[in-house]
Amino acid sequence: MKRVLLDTGMLVGLMREAPWALKADAELDLSGPETLAFTSAVCRGELMALAEKRGWGAGKREQMESVLDRFPTIGINQPSILSAYALIDAWTRGASVQAPTNAPPPRPALPMSKNDLWVAATARAGQAVLVSTDTDFDRLDGVWLKFVFVAQTRLP
Repeated sequence: MKRVLLDTGMLVGLMREAPWALKADAELDLSGPETLAFTSAVCRGELMALAEKRGWGAGKREQMESVLDRFPTIGINQPSILSAYALIDAWTRGASVQAPTNAPPPRPALPMSKNDLWVAATARAGQAVLVSTDTDFDRLDGVWLKFVFVAQTRLP
């Protein structure tokens, strides 16, 4: 079974039914029987915060809930996620921690935002492909997790 973690940008794209998001949904077979697609509690919180900051009305919030209901939400208070968070954070800050592929830490250090670290740690612990519109995860691809970048571009 293929495991896929969807980041906030992908959830927003699916909520808006953006062509690039619908294309990624189909290509990744997110609803397929061989795919377990889920998201992080952090992404859910980011999306809820976005709704508050932008003053979304009832209709848009219903769209948000519909997309969130489609994908299980994984909480972060799990030993494997907490451990992955600590290791990835230290590694991106240049500490010599044991990376899964023995890759040295980035030089110069490339710290990540705390929310991105939680999302990456959830994908790592869940042995999931991380699907995002955020290129900040590039540095982790092939070291800590598999990363798929989805460009938010208009389709012809």
